[in-house]
Amino acid sequence: MFEISGFDTAGVVSLKRLSLAAALKKARELVEDECWDVQIVDPTGRVYSSFEEQVA
Repeated sequence: MFEISGFDTAGVVSLKRLSLAAALKKARELVEDECWDVQIVDPTGRVYSSFEEQVA
């Protein structure tokens, strides 16, 4: 299970997804929705924390 967390104006956002692909998609959506400090923790404890889209 991949755990996604971050903050928005209402407080802490905490979600779970079964795959890394689904977790990355949701993390990017949270960033687009102006959440901050968004990160994913995978089942081994590895933290993913950069989800901003590249601007060409």
